[in-house]
Amino acid sequence: MSEVAFTEEVIRLAGDEIRTCIQCGTCSSSCSTAHLMDNSIRKLVHLVLEGRKSEALASESIWLCTSCLLCTVRCPRGIRPKAVISALRQICEREGSVSRDASFEKIFMDQIRSRGRISEVLLSAAYALRNPDAAVPIMEMGIELLSRGKVSLNAGVVKGMDEIERIFRELGND
Repeated sequence: MSEVAFTEEVIRLAGDEIRTCIQCGTCSSSCSTAHLMDNSIRKLVHLVLEGRKSEALASESIWLCTSCLLCTVRCPRGIRPKAVISALRQICEREGSVSRDASFEKIFMDQIRSRGRISEVLLSAAYALRNPDAAVPIMEMGIELLSRGKVSLNAGVVKGMDEIERIFRELGND
């Protein structure tokens, strides 16, 4: 896909108003996960407009968006930066790329399926085992949350697991 074709594809998916972006940075300063991103939302929009496909699609930032829509609500030009993120995700998935955190999603869903809820401790431990480079930050955060009483070590199984199983069956995940 050429640079122009890439830009046009993102614009088709995310909206023509992207062309009017003035690069003010309001989207990035509104983002609650900006401090974790390798490229700000503003920069991703810039990369798209310049047709820099490989750089935009290689950015881990597209997988860190929480879909809170603050970037969209606060944009002075009425642009939907979240739609750009969604378009980039869609292109990545269509081309066979997925988030490096697909393992996190699998662990998350496995816990829902087996317990009906998430145990932050078990989720973090399982993720750290599969992604050793994440172990130290997870442990640091866990120690801080545990010391403040924000994490429970007792996450039991919910009542009504038959309903959880039914939902998974209906979704075709049995």
